[in-house]
Amino acid sequence: MTDLKAPPRVALVGGQWAQNVGNAFFNLGGKYVLDRVFGDGAVGFYQDQPNYRTLHNKFKGNPKTYVDFVSSLDIDYLVLQGPVLNGWLRQSWENAFRALRDRGTKVIFLSSAFFKFRDSEIQAVKAFLEEYPPALISTRDGRSYDILKDWLPAVPKYNGIDSGFFLNRCVAPFAVRKDVRYITKNFDRYPEPEILTEDPGPKFNTRQVEIAGRTLFLAVPKFLDRHAHKGKIRGYLADVFDRRRLPAEFDGMRIIRPEHRFFPHMTHKIYRQPNATASDEPWTYINLYGNAEFTLSDRVHACVATLAYGHPAMLFTPSPRSALFDRLRVGDLRERLVSLNLDLLRSEQEAEIEWLRSQI
Repeated sequence: MTDLKAPPRVALVGGQWAQNVGNAFFNLGGKYVLDRVFGDGAVGFYQDQPNYRTLHNKFKGNPKTYVDFVSSLDIDYLVLQGPVLNGWLRQSWENAFRALRDRGTKVIFLSSAFFKFRDSEIQAVKAFLEEYPPALISTRDGRSYDILKDWLPAVPKYNGIDSGFFLNRCVAPFAVRKDVRYITKNFDRYPEPEILTEDPGPKFNTRQVEIAGRTLFLAVPKFLDRHAHKGKIRGYLADVFDRRRLPAEFDGMRIIRPEHRFFPHMTHKIYRQPNATASDEPWTYINLYGNAEFTLSDRVHACVATLAYGHPAMLFTPSPRSALFDRLRVGDLRERLVSLNLDLLRSEQEAEIEWLRSQI
Protein backbone atom coordinates (compact mmCIF):
# COMPACT_ATOMS: atom_id res chain seq x y z
CA MET A 1 0.00 0.00 0.00
CA THR A 2 1.42 3.40 -1.01
CA ASP A 3 1.80 5.98 1.75
CA LEU A 4 0.11 9.26 0.87
CA LYS A 5 1.93 12.42 1.78
CA ALA A 6 -0.03 14.53 4.26
CA PRO A 7 -1.23 17.85 2.81
CA PRO A 8 0.66 20.92 4.02
CA ARG A 9 -0.71 23.05 6.82
CA VAL A 10 -0.71 26.74 5.96
CA ALA A 11 -1.48 29.53 8.47
CA LEU A 12 -2.61 32.72 6.76
CA VAL A 13 -2.21 35.76 8.99
CA GLY A 14 -5.41 37.78 9.08
CA GLY A 15 -7.54 40.02 11.21
CA GLN A 16 -7.71 43.66 12.30
CA TRP A 17 -10.93 43.76 10.30
CA ALA A 18 -12.83 45.96 12.75
CA GLN A 19 -10.25 48.75 12.58
CA ASN A 20 -9.92 48.53 8.80
CA VAL A 21 -12.28 46.24 6.93
CA GLY A 22 -10.09 46.60 3.83
CA ASN A 23 -7.75 44.12 5.52
CA ALA A 24 -10.52 41.55 5.21
CA PHE A 25 -10.71 42.11 1.46
CA PHE A 26 -7.13 41.02 0.85
CA ASN A 27 -7.40 38.34 3.56
CA LEU A 28 -10.32 36.70 1.72
CA GLY A 29 -8.65 37.09 -1.65
CA GLY A 30 -5.42 35.64 -0.27
CA LYS A 31 -7.28 32.64 1.11
CA TYR A 32 -8.67 31.99 -2.38
CA VAL A 33 -5.18 32.20 -3.89
CA LEU A 34 -3.67 29.83 -1.34
CA ASP A 35 -6.56 27.36 -1.70
CA ARG A 36 -5.80 27.26 -5.42
CA VAL A 37 -2.10 26.71 -4.73
CA PHE A 38 -2.19 24.27 -1.80
CA GLY A 39 -5.60 22.65 -2.22
CA ASP A 40 -8.80 22.68 -0.19
CA GLY A 41 -8.41 22.13 3.51
CA ALA A 42 -4.75 23.12 3.72
CA VAL A 43 -5.18 26.79 4.61
CA GLY A 44 -6.55 28.39 7.77
CA PHE A 45 -6.49 31.84 9.31
CA TYR A 46 -4.48 32.92 12.32
CA GLN A 47 -4.51 36.32 14.00
CA ASP A 48 -2.29 39.25 13.14
CA GLN A 49 0.01 40.70 15.78
CA PRO A 50 -1.63 43.02 18.34
CA ASN A 51 0.84 45.90 17.98
CA TYR A 52 -0.74 46.67 14.61
CA ARG A 53 -3.68 48.59 16.03
CA THR A 54 -5.15 52.05 15.73
CA LEU A 55 -3.39 54.96 17.46
CA HIS A 56 -0.75 52.67 19.00
CA ASN A 57 3.00 53.20 18.64
CA LYS A 58 3.71 50.04 16.67
CA PHE A 59 7.45 50.30 17.31
CA LYS A 60 6.78 49.42 20.96
CA GLY A 61 5.97 45.91 19.79
CA ASN A 62 3.42 43.50 21.18
CA PRO A 63 2.34 43.59 24.83
CA LYS A 64 4.82 41.77 27.04
CA THR A 65 1.99 39.60 28.36
CA TYR A 66 0.81 38.60 24.86
CA VAL A 67 0.88 34.85 24.15
CA ASP A 68 2.49 34.61 20.71
CA PHE A 69 0.88 31.24 20.13
CA VAL A 70 1.52 31.12 16.39
CA SER A 71 5.03 29.91 17.22
CA SER A 72 3.45 26.83 18.86
CA LEU A 73 1.50 25.77 15.78
CA ASP A 74 2.46 22.64 13.85
CA ILE A 75 2.44 24.29 10.44
CA ASP A 76 4.48 24.07 7.26
CA TYR A 77 3.96 27.67 6.10
CA LEU A 78 3.14 31.02 7.65
CA VAL A 79 1.79 33.56 5.14
CA LEU A 80 1.79 37.34 5.63
CA GLN A 81 0.02 39.77 3.31
CA GLY A 82 -0.42 43.48 2.70
CA PRO A 83 1.86 46.37 3.74
CA VAL A 84 3.83 44.13 6.12
CA LEU A 85 7.19 45.39 4.81
CA ASN A 86 7.07 48.16 7.36
CA GLY A 87 9.39 49.75 9.87
CA TRP A 88 8.04 47.72 12.80
CA LEU A 89 8.29 44.31 11.10
CA ARG A 90 10.96 43.20 13.57
CA GLN A 91 8.98 44.41 16.59
CA SER A 92 5.92 42.50 15.36
CA TRP A 93 7.38 39.23 14.18
CA GLU A 94 10.94 38.52 15.31
CA ASN A 95 10.04 36.22 18.20
CA ALA A 96 7.61 34.20 16.09
CA PHE A 97 9.91 34.06 13.05
CA ARG A 98 12.81 32.83 15.14
CA ALA A 99 10.74 30.05 16.74
CA LEU A 100 9.17 28.98 13.43
CA ARG A 101 12.55 28.98 11.67
CA ASP A 102 13.99 26.71 14.34
CA ARG A 103 11.11 24.28 13.71
CA GLY A 104 11.51 24.35 9.93
CA THR A 105 8.38 26.36 9.15
CA LYS A 106 8.64 28.44 5.97
CA VAL A 107 7.42 32.03 5.70
CA ILE A 108 5.73 33.42 2.58
CA PHE A 109 5.15 37.10 1.87
CA LEU A 110 2.11 37.14 -0.41
CA SER A 111 0.85 40.30 -2.11
CA SER A 112 3.17 42.27 0.16
CA ALA A 113 4.23 45.91 0.08
CA PHE A 114 6.09 48.59 1.92
CA PHE A 115 4.08 50.89 4.16
CA LYS A 116 5.66 54.35 3.87
CA PHE A 117 8.45 53.70 1.31
CA ARG A 118 10.87 55.70 3.44
CA ASP A 119 14.61 54.94 3.38
CA SER A 120 14.62 54.08 7.08
CA GLU A 121 11.77 51.62 6.58
CA ILE A 122 13.42 50.02 3.56
CA GLN A 123 16.71 49.52 5.38
CA ALA A 124 14.96 48.09 8.46
CA VAL A 125 13.05 45.58 6.32
CA LYS A 126 16.15 44.60 4.37
CA ALA A 127 18.11 43.91 7.57
CA PHE A 128 15.27 41.84 9.00
CA LEU A 129 14.78 39.73 5.86
CA GLU A 130 18.50 39.07 5.61
CA GLU A 131 18.35 37.65 9.12
CA TYR A 132 15.06 35.78 8.54
CA PRO A 133 14.84 35.06 4.80
CA PRO A 134 11.39 33.96 3.62
CA ALA A 135 10.67 31.09 1.25
CA LEU A 136 9.36 33.51 -1.39
CA ILE A 137 8.07 37.04 -1.84
CA SER A 138 5.31 38.28 -4.10
CA THR A 139 4.53 41.98 -4.08
CA ARG A 140 1.33 43.86 -4.82
CA ASP A 141 2.86 46.87 -6.55
CA GLY A 142 5.75 47.47 -8.90
CA ARG A 143 7.31 50.06 -6.62
CA SER A 144 7.81 47.51 -3.84
CA TYR A 145 9.05 44.90 -6.31
CA ASP A 146 11.64 47.25 -7.81
CA ILE A 147 13.02 48.00 -4.33
CA LEU A 148 13.55 44.40 -3.24
CA LYS A 149 13.96 42.45 -6.47
CA ASP A 150 17.75 42.27 -6.08
CA TRP A 151 17.71 41.39 -2.39
CA LEU A 152 18.37 37.81 -1.26
CA PRO A 153 19.19 36.22 -4.64
CA ALA A 154 18.16 32.76 -3.39
CA VAL A 155 14.60 33.91 -2.58
CA PRO A 156 12.14 33.74 -5.52
CA LYS A 157 10.27 37.00 -6.11
CA TYR A 158 7.23 37.96 -8.18
CA ASN A 159 5.70 41.29 -9.19
CA GLY A 160 2.14 40.38 -8.29
CA ILE A 161 -1.17 42.10 -7.57
CA ASP A 162 -3.08 42.92 -4.42
CA SER A 163 -5.01 39.94 -3.10
CA GLY A 164 -8.10 42.12 -2.78
CA PHE A 165 -8.35 41.98 -6.56
CA PHE A 166 -9.25 38.28 -6.21
CA LEU A 167 -12.52 39.10 -4.44
CA ASN A 168 -14.50 38.65 -7.64
CA ARG A 169 -13.27 35.03 -7.75
CA CYS A 170 -14.25 34.08 -4.21
CA VAL A 171 -17.24 36.19 -3.05
CA ALA A 172 -20.44 36.48 -5.08
CA PRO A 173 -22.42 39.53 -3.89
CA PHE A 174 -26.19 39.40 -3.67
CA ALA A 175 -27.90 41.09 -6.59
CA VAL A 176 -29.97 44.19 -5.84
CA ARG A 177 -33.45 44.85 -7.17
CA LYS A 178 -33.63 46.28 -10.66
CA ASP A 179 -35.08 49.55 -9.39
CA VAL A 180 -32.17 50.12 -6.97
CA ARG A 181 -29.31 52.36 -8.11
CA TYR A 182 -26.78 53.94 -5.81
CA ILE A 183 -23.21 55.16 -5.48
CA THR A 184 -20.85 54.60 -2.56
CA LYS A 185 -18.86 57.41 -0.93
CA ASN A 186 -16.45 56.13 1.70
CA PHE A 187 -14.50 58.86 3.50
CA ASP A 188 -13.47 57.84 6.99
CA ARG A 189 -10.13 59.68 7.10
CA TYR A 190 -10.58 62.80 4.95
CA PRO A 191 -13.66 65.03 4.48
CA GLU A 192 -16.19 63.76 1.97
CA PRO A 193 -16.27 65.89 -1.22
CA GLU A 194 -19.60 67.26 -2.34
CA ILE A 195 -20.65 66.66 -5.95
CA LEU A 196 -21.61 70.05 -7.41
CA THR A 197 -22.66 71.34 -10.80
CA GLU A 198 -20.70 74.60 -10.37
CA ASP A 199 -17.33 75.56 -8.91
CA PRO A 200 -18.09 76.71 -5.32
CA GLY A 201 -15.27 79.22 -5.18
CA PRO A 202 -12.01 79.91 -3.31
CA LYS A 203 -13.05 78.56 0.10
CA PHE A 204 -13.05 75.03 -1.31
CA ASN A 205 -10.46 72.64 -2.70
CA THR A 206 -12.11 71.57 -5.92
CA ARG A 207 -11.53 68.99 -8.66
CA GLN A 208 -13.27 69.04 -12.00
CA VAL A 209 -14.34 65.55 -13.11
CA GLU A 210 -16.43 63.82 -15.73
CA ILE A 211 -19.23 61.65 -14.32
CA ALA A 212 -21.75 59.97 -16.61
CA GLY A 213 -20.89 62.35 -19.41
CA ARG A 214 -21.30 65.46 -17.26
CA THR A 215 -18.68 67.94 -16.08
CA LEU A 216 -19.01 68.19 -12.30
CA PHE A 217 -17.03 69.51 -9.36
CA LEU A 218 -15.86 67.61 -6.28
CA ALA A 219 -15.39 70.14 -3.50
CA VAL A 220 -14.15 70.05 0.12
CA PRO A 221 -13.96 73.04 2.48
CA LYS A 222 -10.32 74.09 2.65
CA PHE A 223 -10.14 74.38 6.44
CA LEU A 224 -11.39 70.80 6.89
CA ASP A 225 -9.08 69.46 4.22
CA ARG A 226 -6.06 71.23 5.67
CA HIS A 227 -6.51 69.76 9.16
CA ALA A 228 -7.32 66.27 7.90
CA HIS A 229 -4.01 66.10 6.03
CA LYS A 230 -2.00 66.90 9.15
CA GLY A 231 -2.34 63.43 10.62
CA LYS A 232 -4.89 60.80 11.61
CA ILE A 233 -5.80 62.40 14.94
CA ARG A 234 -6.15 65.82 13.31
CA GLY A 235 -8.36 64.20 10.71
CA TYR A 236 -10.71 62.89 13.40
CA LEU A 237 -10.77 66.31 15.06
CA ALA A 238 -11.56 67.96 11.74
CA ASP A 239 -14.60 65.72 11.46
CA VAL A 240 -15.91 67.10 14.75
CA PHE A 241 -15.97 70.56 13.17
CA ASP A 242 -17.56 69.42 9.92
CA ARG A 243 -21.06 70.90 10.22
CA ARG A 244 -22.17 70.15 6.67
CA ARG A 245 -25.39 68.26 5.99
CA LEU A 246 -24.62 66.26 2.89
CA PRO A 247 -27.28 65.05 0.44
CA ALA A 248 -28.82 61.59 0.52
CA GLU A 249 -28.96 61.33 -3.28
CA PHE A 250 -27.01 62.19 -6.41
CA ASP A 251 -28.65 62.33 -9.84
CA GLY A 252 -31.59 60.22 -8.63
CA MET A 253 -29.32 57.60 -7.05
CA ARG A 254 -28.95 57.00 -3.34
CA ILE A 255 -25.58 57.90 -1.80
CA ILE A 256 -24.54 55.08 0.54
CA ARG A 257 -21.75 55.90 2.98
CA PRO A 258 -19.83 52.90 4.33
CA GLU A 259 -17.29 53.49 7.12
CA HIS A 260 -14.32 51.09 7.10
CA ARG A 261 -13.37 51.64 10.73
CA PHE A 262 -15.93 49.86 12.90
CA PHE A 263 -13.64 50.05 15.94
CA PRO A 264 -13.04 52.37 17.65
CA HIS A 265 -16.75 52.82 16.98
CA MET A 266 -17.14 56.60 16.75
CA THR A 267 -20.91 56.66 16.35
CA HIS A 268 -21.09 60.45 16.04
CA LYS A 269 -18.78 60.27 13.03
CA ILE A 270 -20.05 57.13 11.32
CA TYR A 271 -23.76 57.94 11.32
CA ARG A 272 -23.70 61.72 11.02
CA GLN A 273 -24.69 61.73 7.33
CA PRO A 274 -27.60 59.87 5.67
CA ASN A 275 -27.43 56.30 4.35
CA ALA A 276 -24.46 55.41 6.57
CA THR A 277 -23.37 51.91 7.54
CA ALA A 278 -20.55 50.17 9.37
CA SER A 279 -19.96 46.54 10.26
CA ASP A 280 -17.33 44.31 11.87
CA GLU A 281 -17.58 41.83 8.98
CA PRO A 282 -16.59 42.36 5.32
CA TRP A 283 -19.47 40.82 3.38
CA THR A 284 -21.77 43.81 3.91
CA TYR A 285 -19.18 46.08 2.30
CA ILE A 286 -18.46 43.65 -0.54
CA ASN A 287 -22.16 43.58 -1.41
CA LEU A 288 -22.26 47.38 -1.43
CA TYR A 289 -19.17 47.87 -3.62
CA GLY A 290 -20.10 44.92 -5.81
CA ASN A 291 -23.34 46.62 -6.92
CA ALA A 292 -22.43 50.32 -6.82
CA GLU A 293 -22.69 52.48 -9.92
CA PHE A 294 -19.34 53.95 -8.87
CA THR A 295 -17.29 54.61 -5.74
CA LEU A 296 -15.55 57.73 -4.47
CA SER A 297 -13.29 56.96 -1.51
CA ASP A 298 -10.19 57.79 0.49
CA ARG A 299 -9.78 54.06 1.22
CA VAL A 300 -7.58 52.07 -1.12
CA HIS A 301 -9.51 48.82 -0.70
CA ALA A 302 -12.92 50.39 -1.21
CA CYS A 303 -11.64 51.17 -4.70
CA VAL A 304 -10.01 47.72 -5.06
CA ALA A 305 -13.30 45.95 -4.31
CA THR A 306 -15.33 48.22 -6.58
CA LEU A 307 -12.93 47.79 -9.49
CA ALA A 308 -12.71 44.02 -9.01
CA TYR A 309 -16.46 43.74 -9.58
CA GLY A 310 -16.30 45.80 -12.75
CA HIS A 311 -17.43 49.22 -11.52
CA PRO A 312 -15.65 52.61 -11.73
CA ALA A 313 -13.84 54.13 -8.76
CA MET A 314 -11.89 57.25 -7.86
CA LEU A 315 -9.39 57.50 -4.99
CA PHE A 316 -8.74 60.50 -2.72
CA THR A 317 -5.63 59.88 -0.62
CA PRO A 318 -1.93 60.78 -0.73
CA SER A 319 -1.03 57.34 0.66
CA PRO A 320 1.91 55.71 -1.13
CA ARG A 321 0.07 52.42 -0.73
CA SER A 322 -2.08 53.44 -3.69
CA ALA A 323 0.84 52.28 -5.85
CA LEU A 324 -0.95 48.94 -6.15
CA PHE A 325 -3.29 50.45 -8.76
CA ASP A 326 -0.44 51.22 -11.14
CA ARG A 327 0.25 47.50 -11.36
CA LEU A 328 -3.12 47.01 -13.12
CA ARG A 329 -2.90 50.19 -15.23
CA VAL A 330 -5.52 52.16 -13.30
CA GLY A 331 -3.20 54.54 -11.47
CA ASP A 332 -5.07 57.50 -12.90
CA LEU A 333 -7.98 56.78 -10.53
CA ARG A 334 -6.34 59.43 -8.35
CA GLU A 335 -7.47 61.99 -10.95
CA ARG A 336 -10.69 60.61 -12.41
CA LEU A 337 -13.22 57.78 -12.34
CA VAL A 338 -11.68 54.70 -13.94
CA SER A 339 -12.69 51.12 -14.66
CA LEU A 340 -10.51 48.03 -14.61
CA ASN A 341 -9.98 45.79 -17.64
CA LEU A 342 -11.41 42.52 -16.26
CA ASP A 343 -9.70 40.43 -18.94
CA LEU A 344 -6.36 41.86 -17.84
CA LEU A 345 -7.29 41.20 -14.23
CA ARG A 346 -8.10 37.54 -14.87
CA SER A 347 -4.85 37.10 -16.78
CA GLU A 348 -2.87 38.57 -13.88
CA GLN A 349 -4.78 36.48 -11.35
CA GLU A 350 -4.00 33.22 -13.13
CA ALA A 351 -0.37 34.17 -13.81
CA GLU A 352 0.23 34.82 -10.11
CA ILE A 353 -1.36 31.54 -9.05
CA GLU A 354 0.70 29.59 -11.58
CA TRP A 355 3.91 31.27 -10.42
CA LEU A 356 3.15 30.42 -6.80
CA ARG A 357 2.43 26.81 -7.73
CA SER A 358 5.75 26.59 -9.51
CA GLN A 359 7.62 27.75 -6.40
CA ILE A 360 5.93 25.56 -3.77
